[in-house]
Amino acid sequence: MIPEKELKSMFEGVSKLYDFFNDLFSFMLVRLWRRTVSRRFLKKTNRVLDLGIGTGYLSKNIKEDRRVLTVGLDITKTMVLKNIGKLQLYSDPVIGTAANMPFRDDAFETLVSSFTLRSFKKVGMDKVISECKRVVRDKGDIIMLDTAKPNDSLALSFFSVYFKIINFIGGIYNDPAYHWLTKSIMDLDLGYVTEKLREHFNNIMVYKLTGGVAYIWLSKNYKSQEY
Repeated sequence: MIPEKELKSMFEGVSKLYDFFNDLFSFMLVRLWRRTVSRRFLKKTNRVLDLGIGTGYLSKNIKEDRRVLTVGLDITKTMVLKNIGKLQLYSDPVIGTAANMPFRDDAFETLVSSFTLRSFKKVGMDKVISECKRVVRDKGDIIMLDTAKPNDSLALSFFSVYFKIINFIGGIYNDPAYHWLTKSIMDLDLGYVTEKLREHFNNIMVYKLTGGVAYIWLSKNYKSQEY
């Protein structure tokens, strides 16, 4: 199975309980982290792409905090259709892949994503980041939230409990998605992500959340060399 089809299949398998398990696995911190994106890092903007919109929590926060409807892109048709009524309150949902986005050049002022970088690595980080650069206008912002391989004691303690819960649930359901989740976090290195973004964008800033349990990468998309 090719990476994109495999990824799509995994998320379709957990779409029914996706929000519940996100809250459980993160001890509800995922809600605080997403709200940090919409309140602290998202500037006044009119055209926002929520890349990997999932069940729409980040777009909901953006609508509440910034009064902006996003365009939401996700590869998982089952998840989008299951939540279509809710998603349309906060966004214009589109089914498609991050590696080949169905949008024109410079379509958005800002791109946001939450917990998708680990998936991008699976399907090709360079290709996805190139697409992000293409669809975001000159001087636009790219804001990405995710967990990554921990490098301090607080984060290590958090993930030791986190992984036990996930692996226990994965054992009950015998679902490869849960086992992939733990592996994908450990495979996503903070330095790797930062360097990949630096190859395409400018003014890369990395913000640590909850002692290094999660991170926000803030980048500026200068398409010309005059900055």
